[in-house]
Amino acid sequence: MRKFLDTVISKKIILVLIMLLAATLRLWQLGSVPPNTSNDEASIGYNAYSVSKIGVDEYGKFPLISQRAYDDWRRSTYLLLVVPFVSTLGLYNIPIRLPAVLLGLFTILATYYLVRALFRKRSLISEITALLAALFLAISPWHVYISRLGHESNAYMSFFVFGLLFFLWGVRDAKNMFLSFLFFTLSMISYYAGQVIVPLIALGLLFVYWKDLTRLVISDKRVLFGFLAFVVLLVPILWSIFSPEALIRFHGTSTFDPSAHPAEYAQLVLRRNQSAAAHDVIGMILYNRRIFPIRVFVEGYLSHFSPGWLFTNSGKESFKIPNMGLINIWEIPLILIGMLAFLFHKDVDTKSKKLIVLWFFLAAVPAAIATQAPHAMRAYAFLPTWEIFSAFGLAYIFSHAKKIQIAILVLFLAVAVYDTRALYTNYFVVFPREQSESFYYAMSKAVPYVLSKSAGYESVVFSNKDSLYQSYMGFLYYSRYDPSLYQTEGGTKSGGFAETHRFGKYEFRPIHWETEKNVEKTLYVGNVADFPAGSQFMTFTSLDGKPTILAVSK
Repeated sequence: MRKFLDTVISKKIILVLIMLLAATLRLWQLGSVPPNTSNDEASIGYNAYSVSKIGVDEYGKFPLISQRAYDDWRRSTYLLLVVPFVSTLGLYNIPIRLPAVLLGLFTILATYYLVRALFRKRSLISEITALLAALFLAISPWHVYISRLGHESNAYMSFFVFGLLFFLWGVRDAKNMFLSFLFFTLSMISYYAGQVIVPLIALGLLFVYWKDLTRLVISDKRVLFGFLAFVVLLVPILWSIFSPEALIRFHGTSTFDPSAHPAEYAQLVLRRNQSAAAHDVIGMILYNRRIFPIRVFVEGYLSHFSPGWLFTNSGKESFKIPNMGLINIWEIPLILIGMLAFLFHKDVDTKSKKLIVLWFFLAAVPAAIATQAPHAMRAYAFLPTWEIFSAFGLAYIFSHAKKIQIAILVLFLAVAVYDTRALYTNYFVVFPREQSESFYYAMSKAVPYVLSKSAGYESVVFSNKDSLYQSYMGFLYYSRYDPSLYQTEGGTKSGGFAETHRFGKYEFRPIHWETEKNVEKTLYVGNVADFPAGSQFMTFTSLDGKPTILAVSK
C-alpha cells in the first residue's frame, strides 16, 4: 500500500477518481434534482438574465455589490457569476446551478491541497489524510445538497477555503498571498456569513502567523503594497456592505432583537419580574434583559455542535437530504479519533493546528448571530473542518494498524459504497418526491398553462401567499418575461413578502374569493384554500400527487 501511494501517478489516479465521483453526484440530473427552481434561484436567475440583456436588474440598477431582491439585499457576487451562464445557455435552472457545482468541485480539490499544506513534510499519513478529506467532502450529504443549489452561500464557502489555501501557500511563497487577499475579499462580498467569519479568521491568522507575515513584508515589499491596495479597495466595498439599505437583511435576521424570540423574551421578562418581587438578586441578574442577547447567541452557537442536528434528520429539516444528517453518522468515531490525533500528531505544523482550531470554532459564529439557528447554509464553512478531522481519524487508524490495513480498507470501502448508495436513493429519488412543494414545482406547471390561456382573459390574478409566495418572480422567471418590457412597465418597486405587484394584465396579490365573484374575464391562480369547493378549475400538483395550485376562470 505504501509503495502504491508513494507513486505520483497513483495519487493522481485516486484524486481523479474522487473528483469524477464528486462531479457525478453534483451534475447527475442537475436540471430535475432539486425538483424545481427555488424562489432564491428564480430571483438570482431572472436578475442575471436581466443584467445579461439590458445591464440592470429588476429594479433598474446594476447590482455591483448588493442586489435588492425580495427587499433582503443579497450579495451580488453569485448573481454576477451566473450572468455568463444564463447569457450563453438560457434562463433555466441548470445555468443557475452550474457555478455552484463548479465552485463545489474546486472546493473539494482545494481541500485536498489545503490538508497537504497543514503538514511539515510529505508522508504517507499526509497523503492519505488529504485524499480522504477530499473523498469525505465529495460524498458529504451537506455538501452534495448545497453545492447543487444556485445560491450565494456556495461562493462564500468556496472563496473562503481558497483564501485559506493560498494563505498557507503564501506563507511559503509571497506571490500566493495576493490571491489569498482576493479570495477572502470575494468571500466577504458573496454572502453575509463572509462578513463575519473573514474578519475574525483574518485576525486569527495575523495572531498565529505574525512572524511569518513580518518576514514576508520585510523580504518582499510587494506583500505590504498588495495588502494596502486591497484595504483601499475594501473601503467602497465595506461602505456598500454596511450601508443602511444593505443592513436591512442583518436587522431582519438578527437573533439579538427580542422580537425574533417573542416567547422566550416574554418568559425572561416574567422571570425577571418574579425575581424582583422576591428580592432574588441572582435571578434579577440571570434574567436581566441585557443578558438575553448573550444567552440566545450562546444557545445558537452551541446548537451547531448538537449531534442530533449534525448526524440525524428528524423529518423535513432544512438543507438536509431525507433520512440523512448533514454528516454521515459512521464518521462520528473517526471525527473523535481525528481530533485527538490531529492535535497531538508531530507531523502537523503547530500553526496549522491553531488555524484549524480557529476555523472550527469560528465557523458557526455567522449562523449564531442570526435567527433560525442552527442553520446549515449560514454555517456552511463549518463543514470542511469536520471532514478534515474525520479524514485524519481514518488515516491515523490506517497508518497505525499495519497488520490489518487491507481489512480496514475493505471495510471502509464497503461502508462508503453503501452510504453513497443510500445518499443516491434518498437524494435523487426520495427528496424530489417529498419536497417538491418547497421548490414551487406546481408553479412551474401553472405558468405555462396561464400563458397558453391568457389571451382569452382581460386580467390574470396570481395569489402571492403560501404555495405562490413571491409569485411575481416565479412568473417573470418561468415566462422569461422580457426585461426591457418589464422596465417600461415600471419594474419592481418593492420585493417585500407582503407587497403586491402588477404589470401588463398580470396581478400578484391575495385572492379574497367573496369579493372577486362579480369580476368577469379574469383567470385566478391560487392555493387550494383560496377557492370554494365546486369551483371549475385546473389542478396543478406536487410530485407527491398533492393538489397545490388551482387555476379558476370567471
